[in-house]
Amino acid sequence: MSTPNYELKIDLNALNHLGLNLYSNVPAVLSELIANAWDADAGEVHLNIRGNGNKTKIVVKDDGCGMDARELNDKFLTVGYQRRKNIRGDLTPNQRKVMGRKGIGKLSVFSVADYIQIYTRKNGTTVGLELDVKLIRRDIEKNKPHHPKPITDISPDYKVTSETGTIIVLSKLKKRILSSIGKNLRKRIARRFSVSSEDFHVLVNDKPVRLSDRDYFSKLEYALVYNDPEHPHFAHLSKKNRIARRNHDVSENYQVKGWIGLVKESGSLQEGDENLNKLSILMRGKIASEDILETFREGGLYTKFLIGELEADFLDLSDRDDIATSSRQDFLRDDERFVALRKFIGKELKFLEQVRAKYKREEGVKRAEEIPEIKEWLRALRGDAHKAAKKLFARINTIVIDDEHRRTLYKHGVLAFEHLHHKEKLNELDDLNIHNLEVAVRLFSELDDIEASWYYQITRGRLDIIRKLKEHVDGDAYEKFVQRHIYSHLWLLDPSWDRATETAHMEKSISKAFSKLSKKIPEEEKRGRIDIRYKKSSGKHIIIELKRPSVRTDTISLLGQVDKYRQAVREEARQAGDNDTVETICLVGCPLRDWDTPERKEESEKTLQPKNIRVVTYQQLIRDAEISYKNYLEKSEEKGRINRLLEAIDQHTSS
Repeated sequence: MSTPNYELKIDLNALNHLGLNLYSNVPAVLSELIANAWDADAGEVHLNIRGNGNKTKIVVKDDGCGMDARELNDKFLTVGYQRRKNIRGDLTPNQRKVMGRKGIGKLSVFSVADYIQIYTRKNGTTVGLELDVKLIRRDIEKNKPHHPKPITDISPDYKVTSETGTIIVLSKLKKRILSSIGKNLRKRIARRFSVSSEDFHVLVNDKPVRLSDRDYFSKLEYALVYNDPEHPHFAHLSKKNRIARRNHDVSENYQVKGWIGLVKESGSLQEGDENLNKLSILMRGKIASEDILETFREGGLYTKFLIGELEADFLDLSDRDDIATSSRQDFLRDDERFVALRKFIGKELKFLEQVRAKYKREEGVKRAEEIPEIKEWLRALRGDAHKAAKKLFARINTIVIDDEHRRTLYKHGVLAFEHLHHKEKLNELDDLNIHNLEVAVRLFSELDDIEASWYYQITRGRLDIIRKLKEHVDGDAYEKFVQRHIYSHLWLLDPSWDRATETAHMEKSISKAFSKLSKKIPEEEKRGRIDIRYKKSSGKHIIIELKRPSVRTDTISLLGQVDKYRQAVREEARQAGDNDTVETICLVGCPLRDWDTPERKEESEKTLQPKNIRVVTYQQLIRDAEISYKNYLEKSEEKGRINRLLEAIDQHTSS
């Protein structure tokens, strides 16, 4: 038998646009090969990953009708071969609706592999050829026809053992896809097809791919279902949350199947690099658009919870123009079929938003009362306050993203509610007299409770920041963090300085005085300092000087350097008729030179103390701040009513 003379008919633009750059992931490419097997009336398609690293290969084997040498050349190697027009039209011999249309899906293999081998069997004969992207490109650039090399000596590993069938081997895989090739492949293939049936099975590494492998049905909290609401995938949803859409006509002539749903937590839609927050469109059982949501400008929070897949076969009618773009990953958006589908989906999304909001409001109080302390708190409220608090939890439930977010909103909601509720109670003081002073005492106590709870939460937040800073950064990062944030976050230096301010006049005059002094200081002193700044807090004036971490000074030198700035601030304060108390903080990267023994360090501190000068290292600053806030939390044993409620919320975990 003579060796076939194969010829690949393609130009360079088509190779680049429809081959090398068509897809960026393996499941999308394998979907095209699975579609080819479907169109070949295969009963089974096996996808196997062999080898590892640079030697990884993807082997796709089907038991479809196969091809002889002429068909391999005329059909497979002819880019743009339109099966529906050339062979039996819209249906395969086994009466399947043909998926392929433009004859370009086969080129997708070039987007993940540089070397492809094809083995196919028909009429008792097996033929094969190899496609090498480097050689194909070379011939096209030289304006020469490319003749794929026939494979005459077929390895036993790639023998087509079925009576008819095809094996495609992808090797020399692109580096960008090697790291993710085996990750959740069965799941990702399952999410791209809805044609698995009794007469068609897809297997990945010899394990069947099933619809349940999609692994997102269990995440659903609601679903609008357009053809089969009783399907087992929706069995975990109550009938209230599984809404059968009886009228699912897109227009007079078009209908959809499938579902649009909402998950419980938006975070569950992110699986590694894959984001499931999308609404996919399938045609003839295969993904045609990854996400039609991108064409909408929906800004509601509910869109963060959306997921779905709709089958719209009317987008791919053989007797109508092809609606898909040349890349096969989008649609011609001005086609009346796409316009009708988009309008239909827009209405359904609005309906879903309304349904979700109503259900979430109804569920809100029940979810909140799962925490016994909240239930008790609600029970203690009366009249309009009780109704308002219930509305608060109903509203919170419509905007939560996950349980942690829910707990945070519960805490802030309780604090805000108590604060506003307390303001309303002040009306009770309008009739205050000697006989009802206990009303004022009670309100004072409640206000103290609210304020203590706010500060307790702030303290916990600050302590969490400090702990995370210690966990995730090294010493150099401490210094950079403090240098960047110390002036706007003085609570790191002293908890009482969290509201540091300065009047415009004082800030301007002191900045001017500092500028004059800086012009007179020695160059060495300038190089040793990062910055010096003035703040006012707690009735005193504060000077903060940041020393470069690499600079090491001593007590006497430091005293001489900062004392002139201290005197300048005191002078400006006196002229402004202000308190002239000044505290100076010097932040240094390493201990002073004369801190070489505990005794000398103590002597240094005694020298600086009369002038209210403190020297703190960057590391010590973080350590002292942690101890300060930790001690406060530990000593707050007298927890008030609201604080106990907030702690209970924190400790509650949703079942």
